[in-house]
Amino acid sequence: MGRMRLLAVGLATSVLVTGCASSTYKIPGKELERIATLAPEQKSAHVRVQQELDDTDVGPPQPVTAQTQIIFFPQINVYGTHRRRYYTTSSSWGTGPSSHVRGGSSGGGLKLGGGGGDGKGAAIAVLVVAAVALIVVAGVEGSRFDGYTNLHPMHPVYLVGKDGERVVMPIAWIDQQTAEWADYGLVRRTDGPWNELERAPLDREGWNYSLFGGVGTFESADGSKALGTATTIQLGYFPVHPIGIVGSIFFGWRDNAVEQTLFESRYTLEVQGYPVHVGPLQAGLYGGGGAAYRFEDGIAGGNSGSTALIGGGMLQLDVNTRIAISARFGLTYAHSERMSDAMLGISVY
Repeated sequence: MGRMRLLAVGLATSVLVTGCASSTYKIPGKELERIATLAPEQKSAHVRVQQELDDTDVGPPQPVTAQTQIIFFPQINVYGTHRRRYYTTSSSWGTGPSSHVRGGSSGGGLKLGGGGGDGKGAAIAVLVVAAVALIVVAGVEGSRFDGYTNLHPMHPVYLVGKDGERVVMPIAWIDQQTAEWADYGLVRRTDGPWNELERAPLDREGWNYSLFGGVGTFESADGSKALGTATTIQLGYFPVHPIGIVGSIFFGWRDNAVEQTLFESRYTLEVQGYPVHVGPLQAGLYGGGGAAYRFEDGIAGGNSGSTALIGGGMLQLDVNTRIAISARFGLTYAHSERMSDAMLGISVY
Protein backbone atom coordinates (compact mmCIF):
# COMPACT_ATOMS: atom_id res chain seq x y z
CA MET A 1 0.00 0.00 0.00
CA GLY A 2 2.91 2.36 0.68
CA ARG A 3 4.10 1.85 -2.91
CA MET A 4 0.61 2.71 -4.20
CA ARG A 5 0.64 5.97 -2.24
CA LEU A 6 4.06 6.87 -3.63
CA LEU A 7 2.89 6.08 -7.17
CA ALA A 8 -0.17 8.26 -6.74
CA VAL A 9 1.88 11.17 -5.36
CA GLY A 10 4.34 10.86 -8.27
CA LEU A 11 1.48 10.86 -10.74
CA ALA A 12 -0.01 13.93 -9.08
CA THR A 13 3.25 15.84 -9.37
CA SER A 14 3.88 14.98 -13.02
CA VAL A 15 0.32 15.60 -14.19
CA LEU A 16 -0.03 18.86 -12.29
CA VAL A 17 3.18 20.19 -13.80
CA THR A 18 2.24 19.27 -17.37
CA GLY A 19 -1.38 20.36 -16.96
CA CYS A 20 -0.55 23.82 -15.59
CA ALA A 21 2.14 24.44 -18.22
CA SER A 22 -0.02 23.75 -21.30
CA SER A 23 -0.52 26.62 -23.73
CA THR A 24 -2.92 24.66 -26.00
CA TYR A 25 -6.68 25.00 -25.65
CA LYS A 26 -9.52 23.09 -27.28
CA ILE A 27 -12.55 24.75 -28.88
CA PRO A 28 -15.37 22.16 -28.80
CA GLY A 29 -17.36 21.42 -31.94
CA LYS A 30 -20.52 22.99 -30.49
CA GLU A 31 -18.61 26.21 -29.88
CA LEU A 32 -17.36 26.24 -33.48
CA GLU A 33 -20.97 25.93 -34.64
CA ARG A 34 -21.96 28.90 -32.46
CA ILE A 35 -19.03 30.99 -33.68
CA ALA A 36 -20.00 30.26 -37.29
CA THR A 37 -23.37 32.00 -36.78
CA LEU A 38 -21.77 35.29 -35.67
CA ALA A 39 -20.60 38.22 -37.74
CA PRO A 40 -16.83 38.05 -38.54
CA GLU A 41 -16.00 40.93 -36.20
CA GLN A 42 -17.79 39.19 -33.30
CA LYS A 43 -16.43 35.64 -33.61
CA SER A 44 -13.35 36.19 -31.43
CA ALA A 45 -14.93 38.32 -28.69
CA HIS A 46 -16.14 35.57 -26.31
CA VAL A 47 -14.75 32.11 -27.18
CA ARG A 48 -15.23 28.98 -25.04
CA VAL A 49 -11.89 27.20 -24.60
CA GLN A 50 -10.75 24.20 -22.55
CA GLN A 51 -7.08 23.97 -21.56
CA GLU A 52 -5.38 20.73 -22.63
CA LEU A 53 -3.28 18.63 -20.27
CA ASP A 54 -0.21 19.14 -22.44
CA ASP A 55 0.82 21.06 -25.53
CA THR A 56 -0.47 19.49 -28.74
CA ASP A 57 1.73 19.55 -31.84
CA VAL A 58 -0.41 21.52 -34.29
CA GLY A 59 2.37 22.52 -36.66
CA PRO A 60 4.49 25.65 -37.06
CA PRO A 61 3.24 28.74 -35.21
CA GLN A 62 1.48 31.50 -37.12
CA PRO A 63 1.47 34.27 -34.50
CA VAL A 64 -0.44 37.53 -34.70
CA THR A 65 -0.03 40.77 -32.77
CA ALA A 66 -2.29 43.66 -31.90
CA GLN A 67 -0.99 45.37 -35.07
CA THR A 68 -1.81 42.46 -37.42
CA GLN A 69 -4.05 43.52 -40.30
CA ILE A 70 -7.63 42.27 -39.88
CA ILE A 71 -9.22 40.77 -42.99
CA PHE A 72 -12.78 39.63 -42.48
CA PHE A 73 -13.57 38.48 -46.02
CA PRO A 74 -10.78 36.39 -47.62
CA GLN A 75 -10.74 35.31 -51.24
CA ILE A 76 -11.88 31.67 -51.25
CA ASN A 77 -11.01 29.12 -53.94
CA VAL A 78 -12.58 25.66 -53.91
CA TYR A 79 -10.71 22.69 -55.37
CA GLY A 80 -11.28 18.93 -55.61
CA THR A 81 -14.13 16.53 -55.02
CA HIS A 82 -14.01 17.10 -51.25
CA ARG A 83 -14.29 20.88 -51.68
CA ARG A 84 -11.21 21.64 -49.63
CA ARG A 85 -10.80 25.39 -49.47
CA TYR A 86 -7.59 27.34 -49.76
CA TYR A 87 -7.51 30.91 -48.54
CA THR A 88 -5.57 33.66 -50.28
CA THR A 89 -5.23 37.22 -49.06
CA SER A 90 -2.75 40.03 -49.23
CA SER A 91 -2.28 39.77 -45.46
CA SER A 92 1.05 38.82 -44.00
CA TRP A 93 -0.81 36.25 -41.83
CA GLY A 94 0.31 33.66 -44.37
CA THR A 95 -2.62 31.44 -45.32
CA GLY A 96 -2.79 29.56 -48.60
CA PRO A 97 -1.98 26.03 -49.70
CA SER A 98 1.04 25.93 -47.41
CA SER A 99 -1.18 26.46 -44.36
CA HIS A 100 -3.31 23.42 -45.19
CA VAL A 101 -1.78 20.68 -43.08
CA ARG A 102 -2.80 17.04 -43.49
CA GLY A 103 -2.36 14.44 -40.81
CA GLY A 104 -4.02 12.13 -38.34
CA SER A 105 -6.01 13.27 -35.37
CA SER A 106 -3.85 14.12 -32.78
CA GLY A 107 -19.12 -5.74 -8.27
CA GLY A 108 -19.67 -7.98 -5.81
CA GLY A 109 -16.49 -9.87 -6.46
CA LEU A 110 -14.51 -7.44 -4.28
CA LYS A 111 -16.38 -8.27 -1.05
CA LEU A 112 -13.79 -6.83 1.32
CA GLY A 113 -13.96 -8.84 4.48
CA GLY A 114 -13.65 -12.29 5.91
CA GLY A 115 -14.19 -10.52 9.20
CA GLY A 116 -15.45 -7.10 10.24
CA GLY A 117 -12.03 -5.89 11.37
CA ASP A 118 -10.29 -7.19 8.27
CA GLY A 119 -12.87 -5.56 6.03
CA LYS A 120 -12.56 -2.23 7.83
CA GLY A 121 -8.77 -2.29 7.52
CA ALA A 122 -8.86 -3.09 3.81
CA ALA A 123 -11.52 -0.40 3.22
CA ILE A 124 -9.41 2.27 4.94
CA ALA A 125 -6.46 1.37 2.70
CA VAL A 126 -8.65 1.64 -0.42
CA LEU A 127 -10.04 4.97 0.79
CA VAL A 128 -6.53 6.39 1.31
CA VAL A 129 -5.64 5.58 -2.31
CA ALA A 130 -9.02 6.98 -3.46
CA ALA A 131 -8.37 10.22 -1.53
CA VAL A 132 -4.92 10.65 -3.10
CA ALA A 133 -6.47 10.03 -6.53
CA LEU A 134 -9.11 12.69 -5.78
CA ILE A 135 -6.39 15.20 -4.88
CA VAL A 136 -4.64 14.42 -8.17
CA VAL A 137 -7.75 14.71 -10.31
CA ALA A 138 -9.12 17.80 -8.52
CA GLY A 139 -5.71 19.48 -8.67
CA VAL A 140 -5.40 18.88 -12.41
CA GLU A 141 -8.94 19.87 -13.31
CA GLY A 142 -8.95 22.83 -10.94
CA SER A 143 -5.75 24.23 -12.44
CA ARG A 144 -6.94 23.99 -16.05
CA PHE A 145 -8.74 27.03 -17.46
CA ASP A 146 -12.15 26.08 -18.84
CA GLY A 147 -14.06 29.18 -19.77
CA TYR A 148 -14.16 32.15 -22.10
CA THR A 149 -11.41 34.23 -23.67
CA ASN A 150 -11.13 37.20 -25.99
CA LEU A 151 -8.89 36.69 -29.04
CA HIS A 152 -7.58 38.72 -31.93
CA PRO A 153 -9.87 38.20 -35.00
CA MET A 154 -6.86 36.79 -36.92
CA HIS A 155 -5.83 34.38 -34.14
CA PRO A 156 -5.10 31.03 -35.87
CA VAL A 157 -7.39 28.09 -35.14
CA TYR A 158 -6.00 24.63 -35.92
CA LEU A 159 -9.11 22.74 -37.01
CA VAL A 160 -9.35 18.94 -36.88
CA GLY A 161 -11.98 17.47 -39.20
CA LYS A 162 -14.22 14.50 -38.49
CA ASP A 163 -12.11 12.61 -41.05
CA GLY A 164 -8.87 13.44 -39.20
CA GLU A 165 -7.72 16.04 -41.74
CA ARG A 166 -6.44 19.38 -40.46
CA VAL A 167 -6.83 22.98 -41.62
CA VAL A 168 -5.60 26.21 -40.04
CA MET A 169 -7.36 29.57 -40.45
CA PRO A 170 -8.10 32.77 -38.48
CA ILE A 171 -11.06 32.53 -36.13
CA ALA A 172 -12.81 35.37 -38.00
CA TRP A 173 -13.02 33.16 -41.11
CA ILE A 174 -14.85 30.20 -39.55
CA ASP A 175 -18.17 29.79 -41.37
CA GLN A 176 -21.01 27.28 -41.28
CA GLN A 177 -19.43 24.89 -43.79
CA THR A 178 -16.16 24.86 -41.84
CA ALA A 179 -17.95 24.25 -38.53
CA GLU A 180 -19.92 21.34 -39.98
CA TRP A 181 -16.72 19.75 -41.32
CA ALA A 182 -14.66 20.22 -38.12
CA ASP A 183 -14.73 17.94 -35.11
CA TYR A 184 -12.99 20.51 -32.87
CA GLY A 185 -10.42 23.28 -32.99
CA LEU A 186 -7.20 24.06 -31.12
CA VAL A 187 -5.71 27.44 -30.28
CA ARG A 188 -2.40 28.34 -28.66
CA ARG A 189 -2.13 31.05 -26.06
CA THR A 190 1.28 31.98 -27.47
CA ASP A 191 -0.06 32.68 -30.98
CA GLY A 192 -1.50 36.09 -30.21
CA PRO A 193 -3.11 38.45 -27.67
CA TRP A 194 -4.88 36.39 -25.01
CA ASN A 195 -7.42 37.78 -22.54
CA GLU A 196 -9.15 35.29 -20.23
CA LEU A 197 -12.62 36.56 -19.32
CA GLU A 198 -14.40 34.14 -16.94
CA ARG A 199 -14.68 30.46 -16.17
CA ALA A 200 -17.69 28.54 -17.45
CA PRO A 201 -20.28 27.23 -14.94
CA LEU A 202 -20.19 23.61 -13.76
CA ASP A 203 -20.24 21.21 -16.72
CA ARG A 204 -20.92 17.56 -15.82
CA GLU A 205 -20.81 16.19 -19.37
CA GLY A 206 -18.23 13.40 -19.56
CA TRP A 207 -16.53 11.26 -16.89
CA ASN A 208 -16.77 12.07 -13.20
CA TYR A 209 -15.12 10.93 -9.97
CA SER A 210 -16.42 11.56 -6.43
CA LEU A 211 -15.48 10.70 -2.87
CA PHE A 212 -17.87 11.04 0.10
CA GLY A 213 -17.68 10.63 3.86
CA GLY A 214 -20.26 10.90 6.63
CA VAL A 215 -22.50 8.79 8.86
CA GLY A 216 -24.97 5.96 8.35
CA THR A 217 -27.11 3.55 10.34
CA PHE A 218 -26.20 -0.16 10.64
CA GLU A 219 -28.13 -2.92 12.43
CA SER A 220 -26.23 -5.57 14.35
CA ALA A 221 -27.14 -9.26 14.40
CA ASP A 222 -28.32 -8.70 18.00
CA GLY A 223 -30.99 -6.27 16.69
CA SER A 224 -29.40 -3.02 17.87
CA LYS A 225 -29.13 -0.16 15.37
CA ALA A 226 -26.66 2.72 15.69
CA LEU A 227 -24.74 5.29 13.70
CA GLY A 228 -21.33 4.54 12.22
CA THR A 229 -18.88 5.77 9.58
CA ALA A 230 -20.20 5.84 5.98
CA THR A 231 -18.06 6.41 2.86
CA THR A 232 -18.64 6.16 -0.89
CA ILE A 233 -16.33 6.13 -3.92
CA GLN A 234 -18.00 6.88 -7.27
CA LEU A 235 -16.97 6.74 -10.92
CA GLY A 236 -19.46 7.48 -13.67
CA TYR A 237 -20.32 9.12 -16.96
CA PHE A 238 -22.74 11.93 -17.81
CA PRO A 239 -23.76 11.82 -21.50
CA VAL A 240 -25.52 15.15 -20.94
CA HIS A 241 -25.14 17.75 -18.20
CA PRO A 242 -28.22 16.87 -16.05
CA ILE A 243 -28.21 13.03 -16.21
CA GLY A 244 -25.52 10.43 -15.55
CA ILE A 245 -24.90 6.76 -14.75
CA VAL A 246 -22.59 6.19 -11.78
CA GLY A 247 -21.02 3.14 -10.18
CA SER A 248 -20.57 3.26 -6.38
CA ILE A 249 -18.53 1.41 -3.78
CA PHE A 250 -19.85 1.97 -0.24
CA PHE A 251 -17.90 1.15 2.92
CA GLY A 252 -19.36 1.57 6.41
CA TRP A 253 -18.51 0.37 9.90
CA ARG A 254 -19.19 0.78 13.62
CA ASP A 255 -18.44 -0.94 16.90
CA ASN A 256 -21.08 -3.42 18.10
CA ALA A 257 -22.25 -4.32 21.61
CA VAL A 258 -19.17 -6.47 22.31
CA GLU A 259 -16.79 -3.75 21.05
CA GLN A 260 -16.02 -5.66 17.87
CA THR A 261 -16.40 -4.40 14.29
CA LEU A 262 -19.51 -4.47 12.12
CA PHE A 263 -18.46 -3.84 8.52
CA GLU A 264 -20.80 -3.14 5.57
CA SER A 265 -19.84 -2.97 1.86
CA ARG A 266 -22.10 -2.29 -1.14
CA TYR A 267 -21.44 -2.36 -4.88
CA THR A 268 -24.16 -0.56 -6.82
CA LEU A 269 -25.04 1.16 -10.08
CA GLU A 270 -27.26 4.25 -10.03
CA VAL A 271 -28.80 6.91 -12.24
CA GLN A 272 -28.36 10.52 -11.12
CA GLY A 273 -30.45 13.47 -12.32
CA TYR A 274 -30.15 17.17 -11.47
CA PRO A 275 -33.31 18.97 -12.64
CA VAL A 276 -33.10 21.96 -10.25
CA HIS A 277 -30.59 24.81 -10.75
CA VAL A 278 -30.63 27.91 -8.55
CA GLY A 279 -27.48 29.92 -9.21
CA PRO A 280 -24.46 27.86 -8.09
CA LEU A 281 -26.69 25.40 -6.15
CA GLN A 282 -28.10 22.33 -7.92
CA ALA A 283 -30.42 19.65 -6.55
CA GLY A 284 -31.21 16.18 -7.79
CA LEU A 285 -32.18 12.58 -7.09
CA TYR A 286 -30.54 9.19 -7.51
CA GLY A 287 -31.72 5.60 -7.56
CA GLY A 288 -30.28 2.18 -8.31
CA GLY A 289 -29.28 -1.18 -6.96
CA GLY A 290 -26.63 -3.86 -6.59
CA ALA A 291 -25.21 -6.13 -3.91
CA ALA A 292 -24.50 -5.68 -0.18
CA TYR A 293 -22.23 -7.70 2.15
CA ARG A 294 -21.97 -7.55 5.93
CA PHE A 295 -19.31 -8.98 8.25
CA GLU A 296 -19.64 -8.70 12.01
CA ASP A 297 -17.13 -9.89 14.60
CA GLY A 298 -18.05 -11.24 18.03
CA ILE A 299 -21.76 -11.91 17.43
CA ALA A 300 -23.13 -15.10 15.85
CA GLY A 301 -25.07 -14.71 12.63
CA GLY A 302 -23.53 -11.36 11.76
CA ASN A 303 -22.28 -12.25 8.28
CA SER A 304 -24.69 -11.92 5.36
CA GLY A 305 -25.08 -10.93 1.72
CA SER A 306 -28.13 -9.61 -0.12
CA THR A 307 -29.46 -7.43 -2.90
CA ALA A 308 -29.26 -3.70 -2.18
CA LEU A 309 -31.76 -1.08 -3.38
CA ILE A 310 -30.67 2.54 -2.99
CA GLY A 311 -32.21 5.98 -3.52
CA GLY A 312 -32.09 9.51 -2.22
CA GLY A 313 -31.36 13.14 -2.89
CA MET A 314 -28.23 15.13 -3.74
CA LEU A 315 -27.17 18.76 -3.50
CA GLN A 316 -24.21 20.30 -5.34
CA LEU A 317 -22.49 23.65 -4.91
CA ASP A 318 -20.39 24.71 -7.92
CA VAL A 319 -16.76 25.50 -7.17
CA ASN A 320 -15.76 25.97 -10.82
CA THR A 321 -16.41 24.36 -14.21
CA ARG A 322 -15.08 20.95 -13.18
CA ILE A 323 -15.39 20.73 -9.38
CA ALA A 324 -18.40 20.72 -7.04
CA ILE A 325 -18.99 20.21 -3.33
CA SER A 326 -21.62 17.45 -3.13
CA ALA A 327 -23.98 16.32 -0.37
CA ARG A 328 -25.76 12.98 -0.45
CA PHE A 329 -28.77 11.85 1.65
CA GLY A 330 -29.84 8.26 1.01
CA LEU A 331 -31.91 5.26 2.01
CA THR A 332 -30.82 1.66 1.43
CA TYR A 333 -32.78 -1.55 1.73
CA ALA A 334 -30.55 -4.61 2.25
CA HIS A 335 -30.25 -7.56 4.68
CA SER A 336 -34.06 -7.22 5.22
CA GLU A 337 -33.58 -3.83 6.88
CA ARG A 338 -33.72 -0.15 5.98
CA MET A 339 -30.59 1.96 6.47
CA SER A 340 -29.97 5.67 6.01
CA ASP A 341 -26.87 7.79 5.42
CA ALA A 342 -25.78 11.39 5.05
CA MET A 343 -22.45 12.22 3.41
CA LEU A 344 -20.48 15.20 2.14
CA GLY A 345 -17.81 15.04 -0.56
CA ILE A 346 -16.07 16.39 -3.63
CA SER A 347 -17.10 15.64 -7.22
CA VAL A 348 -14.76 16.21 -10.18
CA TYR A 349 -16.08 16.28 -13.76
